[in-house]
Amino acid sequence: MELHIYAGFTVLGKEFSNYSLLMMAGLISGAALAILRGKKYGILKVDLLLASICAAIGGIVGAKLLAIITVLPQLISGEIKWLDLVFGGFVFYGGLIGGVGGLLLGAKLLKLKVLDLFDTFAPSVPFGHALGRIGCFFGGCCYGMELPAGSTFSLIYPKWYAQYGTGIPTGVPLLPVPLIEAGLLFILYAVLEVLFHFTKKKGVSLFTYVFAYGVIRFVLEFFRGDTIRGVGGGLSTSQWISLALIVGAGVLLALMYFLPRRKKKENNV
Repeated sequence: MELHIYAGFTVLGKEFSNYSLLMMAGLISGAALAILRGKKYGILKVDLLLASICAAIGGIVGAKLLAIITVLPQLISGEIKWLDLVFGGFVFYGGLIGGVGGLLLGAKLLKLKVLDLFDTFAPSVPFGHALGRIGCFFGGCCYGMELPAGSTFSLIYPKWYAQYGTGIPTGVPLLPVPLIEAGLLFILYAVLEVLFHFTKKKGVSLFTYVFAYGVIRFVLEFFRGDTIRGVGGGLSTSQWISLALIVGAGVLLALMYFLPRRKKKENNV
């Protein structure tokens, strides 16, 4: 087995990219964790497997569609080729939206409670996403901003990485944003597992994930370095989506935690 730094490896003359393998590992591990978690709400393993398939299909379609929308001007002008986007280019938020749509369809077809299903899958998302971000690191996409020469906390991609066409600067120190995001996502996964198993309120895992990831993504977007992500009002497409998620999930969490307490106080008066 010949090992290639960052990009992938070759087995029996066939090349495998770390990016593709880790993306697939993220989908499979996320589904497996959700299946193990389903006992809390009494959801059958086969139903969770079918719901995972629906979510995966929706996620892949959504990620590709948002990738196309984000770079539509470049596609029209010919700066980016349609064929290149067919074989690469996914946007996580598009995948998240598509995955939500897939889960809603799965819940309807399988006659499952929507909030139970979403809570069950919520911790799986950051775990699978973390693996995907490590794949992004190997693939040379989502690279970080350029750092001064000699920076300690940095990585340098070799010159031959330019052949992948991601626009990544090679031979210069970069902030390893994909690895930073992966680390934060693993921490978020651990927090959500605890919430899922020890919190009785439904929706807590789901809305905590949405709020926390919105914050993580909004901040990290300032340090990513890659500029072709759609920009409006000084913010990227992902930052605008993050703001909407932060506000929406924040309001819902506040209602879940503070309204009941307020009602109890009023009843005690």
